[in-house]
Amino acid sequence: MGTPGVTGAVMWDSGVILAKLLEHAVDSGYLLLQSKKIVELGSGCGLVGCVAALLGAQVILTDLPDRLRLLRKNVEANVIAGGRDVRGSASVGELIWGDDLDTDLIDPQPDYVLASDVIYSEGAVADLLETLEQLCGMQTTVILTGELRNDVVLEYFLELAMKEFVVGRVYQEHWDPDYRSSRVVMLVLGKKTETGI
Repeated sequence: MGTPGVTGAVMWDSGVILAKLLEHAVDSGYLLLQSKKIVELGSGCGLVGCVAALLGAQVILTDLPDRLRLLRKNVEANVIAGGRDVRGSASVGELIWGDDLDTDLIDPQPDYVLASDVIYSEGAVADLLETLEQLCGMQTTVILTGELRNDVVLEYFLELAMKEFVVGRVYQEHWDPDYRSSRVVMLVLGKKTETGI
């Protein structure tokens, strides 16, 4: 996972499941993405962000510098030059978790932050959460999916996340019925109010 380019060049099951959840929720009327601002973290190949843009969102797909070339190519091919009736937009930007954020990411703050398979390394958890805290306003909803690989890393993430966020789980009955996996978990986070609720 630490090899440059590996994480950005593989389409993980959790990304497919998150993309299909967005499509299913919009088609079912449970979710409105039209004109919503979305920041995707660890975009990799860009499937989730491209789907969100095709569903009407204004998406900024982010990843590490060495992963941006393939990401830009996929966004260009599937959203910008796709020849489809694209209702939203997609742009690509560099983001290193834990660094200060560019103004375009937080002004205005996103309606949604999306990420798949970003909770894989205990060493990256603190930086990921620092970035989420900077990105999120009180109106921001974070949706994270991940394959269940390492309970210790997930528990560490949840322990730290619950200090600043209310954390919930989206159960499989709410996912696209054709895209479910017992190996994938889906979490929803929202910032706690100043009173902690």
